[in-house]
Amino acid sequence: MDLLIVLTYVALAWAVFKIFRIPVNQWTLATAALGGVFLVSGLILLMNYNHPYTFTAQKAVIAIPITPQVTGIVTEVTDKNNQLIQKGEVLFKLDPVRYQARVDRLQADLMTATHNIKTLRAQLTEAQANTTQVSAERDRLFKNYQRYLKGSQAAVNPFSERDIDDARQNFLAQDALVKGSVAEQAQIQSQLDSMVNGEQSQIVSLRAQLTEAKYNLEQTVIRAPSNGYVTQVLIRPGTYAVALPLRPVMVFIPEQKRQIVAQFRQNSLLRLKPAMMRKWCLTRYLGRCFTAN
Repeated sequence: MDLLIVLTYVALAWAVFKIFRIPVNQWTLATAALGGVFLVSGLILLMNYNHPYTFTAQKAVIAIPITPQVTGIVTEVTDKNNQLIQKGEVLFKLDPVRYQARVDRLQADLMTATHNIKTLRAQLTEAQANTTQVSAERDRLFKNYQRYLKGSQAAVNPFSERDIDDARQNFLAQDALVKGSVAEQAQIQSQLDSMVNGEQSQIVSLRAQLTEAKYNLEQTVIRAPSNGYVTQVLIRPGTYAVALPLRPVMVFIPEQKRQIVAQFRQNSLLRLKPAMMRKWCLTRYLGRCFTAN
């Protein structure tokens, strides 16, 4: 376009010199040249500002690298390469045996822990009853020991030293049983008192692990995130897929509108506004332009 404007001005200047028989000298040539420089430059600058253009443009496509969230051996891969795939369709599957086994084990552990909690509660009830029983027996033996001790202080002692010592030993032995029963009861109670949000901590931990295990099991089936196309499939059945973000196993292109991204000079961007009509041309379609918003 710039060359066409310059050639047009040169042709007009030559015609003016010929038609009006203007003498050719240093003054007329300088005037024509300087006038051409200012006129052509101003015209080009005005056109570039009001009609911005660029030769740097390309089609922009958003691509999603598909990477599994878990590792495993690929058992199945879609055969719809470069074909429209609906959202939720299976792209590929991983061997789920290891992840299913972990889910089953955690479910069993959760059931065992739940049963253990019930067992602890029963043991606590039994320990409380046992504490009450041995405490009553200790109180009886203490009274008996006090009776022997009081009798030994009388003028005539009806009890022998051995009887008094046996009563004392029986009381101390029973007191030790009471302390052991109380300690056992406190230990069971402490296990039951480890609560998180009103639930036993071991149960909460196992449920959290089970939720994570179920999530990992679900991730062995990788599905299309939206309607689109699968390209650059780099896996086959038997491939060991790794959960590494820098190593996608395939590329998914969502269904989207065509977008052309262009690079303009900063001054030209002052005239560009959203929703303005644009034209773009391809070198393979000479003389034909397309419109876009």
